[in-house]
Amino acid sequence: MFRFNKDMEYALIALVEMTRQQGNALLTARELSKKYAMPYKLLARILQKLSAGGLLEAVQGFGGGYRLAEDSQQVHLGWIIQAVRGEERIADCLTDDGSCAQLDCGCTIRPLIQIFQDRWVRFVKSTTLDEFAHAELSAERR
Repeated sequence: MFRFNKDMEYALIALVEMTRQQGNALLTARELSKKYAMPYKLLARILQKLSAGGLLEAVQGFGGGYRLAEDSQQVHLGWIIQAVRGEERIADCLTDDGSCAQLDCGCTIRPLIQIFQDRWVRFVKSTTLDEFAHAELSAERR
């Protein structure tokens, strides 16, 4: 089952910080690591995954770093999860097409698992990075 582990937490922290940058400013893994007390090597690996997943643009060389590759309103949680963790399902018994991998076992909860899976997919595809950034800013103002 999905859970926000450190990889996801660090990815969201970095992405929210990049959402706040003005004029497509670049941020380095070292800057983010220092500012938020995150392990540099782990964060660098996460940023590489986000870049490979099309969420970040990586600029090489002196003065390089990372910035969002897409508008934060277009980036949904499902895309972030996919880039950082790969394909996730609520239960291992569901296949990618939603069928039961253990069809012959007489499972009585498959319909419930499918409902939960469908709701989870709708949630992660409708929750945007922009929502995370604004929710975090709202919490700071309290």
